[in-house]
Amino acid sequence: MIFDKLLRIGFPALCASLTLLLGVNAYSLYSAQADYLHKDQLERSVLNDTLRFNTTALEKLIARYSALKSPEDAAKAGKTYEALLNAFETWPSDAYSEIVGPSDYIQDKLVHIVRTSNRVKPFLDTLDDQTSVSNALIILQGIGSSLQQINQMVTQEAAKQMSAARKSFHFHQIVQDALVVVFLLVSLGWIWFSNKRSQVLQGQAEATREQTRLLEHRLDHDSVTGLVNSRVFAEIVRSTHDTLAPDQTLSILNIDLESRLPAINKFSLVTEEAILASTADLLRHAVDRMEGVNCLARSGGKGFLLMTVSDEEVGLTASVVANRIHDIFLRPVPTALGSFLISPAIGYADSSTVERDATDIIRNADLVVGNAVSHSRRRVVTYQPAMRAEMERRTIVENALARAIEANECLPHFQPQFNLMTGRIFGVEALARWYHSELGWISPSEFIPIAERNGDIVSLGWKILETSCSEVQLLPSDLSLSVNLSVAQILSDDVVAMLDECLGRTGLPASRLKLEVTETTLMSDLRRIQTTLVELRSLGIGISLDDFGVGYSALSYLTDFDWDEIKIDRSFATKAVKDKKIRDILKMVLGIAETMGSQVLIEGIETVEQRDVLVDIGCTIGQGYLFGGPMAIDDITTLFFSDHSKSTLAGL
Repeated sequence: MIFDKLLRIGFPALCASLTLLLGVNAYSLYSAQADYLHKDQLERSVLNDTLRFNTTALEKLIARYSALKSPEDAAKAGKTYEALLNAFETWPSDAYSEIVGPSDYIQDKLVHIVRTSNRVKPFLDTLDDQTSVSNALIILQGIGSSLQQINQMVTQEAAKQMSAARKSFHFHQIVQDALVVVFLLVSLGWIWFSNKRSQVLQGQAEATREQTRLLEHRLDHDSVTGLVNSRVFAEIVRSTHDTLAPDQTLSILNIDLESRLPAINKFSLVTEEAILASTADLLRHAVDRMEGVNCLARSGGKGFLLMTVSDEEVGLTASVVANRIHDIFLRPVPTALGSFLISPAIGYADSSTVERDATDIIRNADLVVGNAVSHSRRRVVTYQPAMRAEMERRTIVENALARAIEANECLPHFQPQFNLMTGRIFGVEALARWYHSELGWISPSEFIPIAERNGDIVSLGWKILETSCSEVQLLPSDLSLSVNLSVAQILSDDVVAMLDECLGRTGLPASRLKLEVTETTLMSDLRRIQTTLVELRSLGIGISLDDFGVGYSALSYLTDFDWDEIKIDRSFATKAVKDKKIRDILKMVLGIAETMGSQVLIEGIETVEQRDVLVDIGCTIGQGYLFGGPMAIDDITTLFFSDHSKSTLAGL
């Protein structure tokens, strides 16, 4: 009877109870799962916010500007600063608020951070002052510390809530498994679903952990090469430097590939990344064979950083390591897309050059490799204190050049051109000269390359041209004016119209103006430049081929265009005195020019002997310090045209 009741009442009741319990527990399990996933999402959101709210990028830009004085770094620092302030307006996020709830502590911290951030702005406007740089970095480090405290508090609370949700979820899983075992015959299908669902959730949890690990890895490593990034590298250098023994030397090598990689307009970005990855493998293999402490990293640009520690017994000196690295690139770098021959610039500095902290070694290595690139030196270069002075002067000149052009500080000086047969002056060449109120006279060999690099060469060229056209009219009207035309000017679309307007504005007849074009200018875009020269010639302007006989000289340049004048490079005037081959070459050029109807002017005549030899060959016109160097227009007038009647050099 009792067994019967059990079969009719007890077992069904037990099954019903178990079914109800399964349903209730299933609902609880679903709620725990939703809470678990939600807490997981909150934790990831907090981690992402941790990446957003930090001052590392701004500190790097300020520090790099302090070292290199690059206006681009200053501009980027300002934009990064504004972006950080804008980000604070939407912080704390909903995730923060949900995790910690209303928090006066966080709110007070945020108000303090925003108030403190506003103090950085004045220092960003005066970064040329080292004190401003130091103050800005100190404030930013304080802000970073406050942000780290808030982020640490929130991430810890998020992890705590995540752990509680996970424990709750696991508890309901255990209950569910127990019920399934008891109710096995009735709920085999549910057991399969529960186990399947459990596997999915475990996979999601594992994927979440893997995603977090990858996110942390991406923060510290370069995605192309797999090497640690420059931020982590700087931390390693700082830590290593703090533990250096007295007899140890820490050295930093900067291996720069920036200007030696294949041009992106000819090769894809994939090719560039393949070269960087293969180069990283070669360097990694070389570093692995070195003794002592070392660390290889990807630099902020297209290059690599290498830290080595050496002493009297262990490790190689930086010079030996740098030359070994240099030897790696004597052979083409093999990649899946082909082999590429690369000649990087390698600069190094060691702990003896530290000025304030360990990161100065990195800055000095970056400075020396930048110096090597700017001087086109594809070899190992070591840091010298004079390089910093050179960089500072270059920065001063570069910053002052645009203002100097606008303020008419860059003015033309004129070098006279003479008929070698009669000794009469027949023309002048306008040459740019710059007197700086603090630096004094700055050589054209210094400021012209800077103007070409930063784009000021165009405004400088037009300023010299227009001023020369105006001032030369103080001289007799039969004198010609020669002015150099840069490649940037001649490739501009409106060069013909601007020259026509300049002549009209200054009143100089086009027949008095000669524009000088170098062979290297022609090489940039021969057909387009020839077309432009024809249009300029139609205005009545003379066209001169400048510096013939140097660089990439070719007879085709003489015959591809009807030159009004061919200027022979100054090196021929010196060599012609003792070298018969040079004299024969000059005779050949004179013959070609005569056939073409062009006159030949030879530059750099400095002695009477040179003049006499050139006259014997057949040269009729020339210029050089024998007759006079570049001088102001007033000096030209005083020396050669005081009475506008005597303009000969009979005494020579």
